Amino acid sequence: MLGTRVLSGLSLIAVVLGVLFLDEWAAPWFPLWFLASVGAMTAASLEMVALLRGAGLRPSVNTILGGVIALTVSNWMPHLAHSVGSTREIETSVYNAAGPLVYLSWPFLSFVGIFMVAFLVQGIQFVKPGRTMAALAATVLAIAYIGLLGSFMVQLRWLDGPYHGVIPLLFLVATAKGADTGAYTVGRLAGRHKLWPSLSPNKTVEGAIGGLAFAVAATLIVAAVARHLLDVPTLDVVPAIAFGLIVGSVAQLGDLMESMIKRDGERKDASSAVPGFGGVLDVLDSLLFAGPVAYILWIVWGT
Repeated sequence: MLGTRVLSGLSLIAVVLGVLFLDEWAAPWFPLWFLASVGAMTAASLEMVALLRGAGLRPSVNTILGGVIALTVSNWMPHLAHSVGSTREIETSVYNAAGPLVYLSWPFLSFVGIFMVAFLVQGIQFVKPGRTMAALAATVLAIAYIGLLGSFMVQLRWLDGPYHGVIPLLFLVATAKGADTGAYTVGRLAGRHKLWPSLSPNKTVEGAIGGLAFAVAATLIVAAVARHLLDVPTLDVVPAIAFGLIVGSVAQLGDLMESMIKRDGERKDASSAVPGFGGVLDVLDSLLFAGPVAYILWIVWGT
């Protein structure tokens, strides 16, 4: 199982790297990143629907899929508008640490519209009392969890710097997946004390500590590769260690929160789409929680 997990993880990293570097020729349109984002979030949305149904809820599948895809598309809109010169304010603004937050207003405003549409859909489908509010809550939860949290990961692609957002994305993916791999490996080898048994019986304190160690190591490796092989200014040692500890902790928390969803739906994995990991949502869970934190840390500490 560990070997399969490592092989799948390395394959996924290779695919992500290929997509990011091949997409450089099409900046800032990034069509391959768009297709990968839509595909991953659509698959995760379908898995989320299955988990919610396992918990006895009946979310609107079409609203979830439409909402998540609309949120994904909205992440591209300000950058495409900028590239064709239709948003004068963005063109003439001077970059500052809070500048990238302007772009996040697009998915957040889109989410407001999607939320209103979800309400309307439930109103159209309303027949009798009893399940409407639960269905609406489940629908909005899925859209926010996958589409809104996922927007931070998507937006990392446009942060300023050499290779655009490749380096920030590498920091996020390496740190989060390093935490996953470390927690799983150390937990299997030396785990003794349960971390949060009501949510995930197999996760241990020792595994969590190992996850943090792997996360910091992964962060330092990415920093060394960026600085010495790619000749890109990046985080110094102390900020890199802090990044690894903070993002690694939140990544493990994200894994635990998805475990809660699966446990409530009485499922071990979201699906069997990714060997060694389970489903697409099982791959994205740590990234969805870690993405917003990594985004904020990067625009504050990044170079």
